[in-house]
Amino acid sequence: MKKYGYEYSCCKKEGLRRCFNHCGGRITKPRELILDFFHRKNGHFTADEVFNEIVNSDIRLGIATVYRTINSLVKSGVLNKFDFGDGKAKYELSDSHNGKMHHHHLVCNRCGKIVEYSDLIDDEKILFDKLQNILSKKYGFDIKGHTLHFYGLCPKCKNKA
Repeated sequence: MKKYGYEYSCCKKEGLRRCFNHCGGRITKPRELILDFFHRKNGHFTADEVFNEIVNSDIRLGIATVYRTINSLVKSGVLNKFDFGDGKAKYELSDSHNGKMHHHHLVCNRCGKIVEYSDLIDDEKILFDKLQNILSKKYGFDIKGHTLHFYGLCPKCKNKA
């Protein structure tokens, strides 16, 4: 379904209403506005950043509504929630809802820049598979996924040091 000049990848086959019904709720104007924001911006954002971006829309939206809506979208698997060490929760569209491959993050400790890393070479893929198998056997876990963040200095901040 096309809306706002792009296609909702999570809703290609079903349409927006069915997508939200499938993901755990009905379509509301706040959900539509917030989902639109994440599809347009494609990044990692705090709830305050989302609120500040959509506060000037045609519909009146309070900050509490933004937080509730984002939490609902996290629970339904549409958004992922991350803590990159700065004490602020950041959100992004889940890989299954944005058409991107599974990815990891490189986070700059100084400026907060976040780089998505998904271009694993074969040796790295083998290493992740091995680690998953070892952990699964060692602890009896049926592992369904993982998140991985590397922290350090981006090239710009490293050169300033």
